[in-house]
Parts: sequence; structure tokens; C-alpha cells
Amino acid sequence: MTRMRAGMAVIALGALTGPLAACGGSSEPPAAQGSSTSASTSSGPSTGSSSPAPAAGRTLRVTITGRTVTPAPSQVRIKPGETLTLVVTSDHDDELHAHGFEVEKELKAGVPTTLVLKTDLPGVYEVETHHPPLRLLSVAVQ
Repeated sequence: MTRMRAGMAVIALGALTGPLAACGGSSEPPAAQGSSTSASTSSGPSTGSSSPAPAAGRTLRVTITGRTVTPAPSQVRIKPGETLTLVVTSDHDDELHAHGFEVEKELKAGVPTTLVLKTDLPGVYEVETHHPPLRLLSVAVQ
């Protein structure tokens, strides 16, 4: 089910049968991909941008400069039902795709884009851009 609220995509999954593979990714099941490190997160509203305030839960800010992703791609672990808010800022126009949550959003150069991801379905899900193809992180719902 997808619901739009204050410019944020809120995705809730429960009817799917399992995680989906990444675009152009390997044929391995998503649960076998990724590393086990956790990315740093922060809480509270975003400052200095026109993005809406994040939902309750964890927030991760990601910056894309050329082909460099900061913080470096890693695996972020969340519990089923926990909300992960991603605030992504890119130096170029692109497309942002959160697999498993099946949400895509346009990235405009220099404009923070907010995705609110939430699922009860365990698995490992990739978040990536398409132009160029970059893995930003994987979300492990455990």
C-alpha cells in the first residue's frame, strides 16, 4: 500500500511473498547480499532544507557526489515495523529506487529528497540510483 502524506512516500508492505532482487543485481537471494555493518543514523527534523520533517524512527542522510556515496554503502538494520527515513542529496539529477519497498523518486541536483521506508516483511532490500547505477545502502529488516 502506498500513501502520500506531506510530500513523503510512506510504504507499508505485508502482502508480498519475499524481498526483490536489485536492478541488474546478482541472482542470489537478497538476504545473501550486503555486509553486516550499520550506517550511522540521527534523529530529529532535517534542517536547512525544504524537506518535510522525518517520521518517527531512524533517519539516515546520504550524499552523492559524482560516483561517491557518503556515508559509504553499508547495511542498515531495522526491526519489522520500524521506520527508516532516508534523506538523499545528489549533485546531479537521477532516479532513486528502494527495492522491496517498490518506490522510485526523482532526485534533483542539490535538493534533498526524503523517502520514508517501513515494512513488516523480513529481508534485505537494496536502495540505489540508476544514472549512474550506485548502491546507496541495503536495508536489513530483521
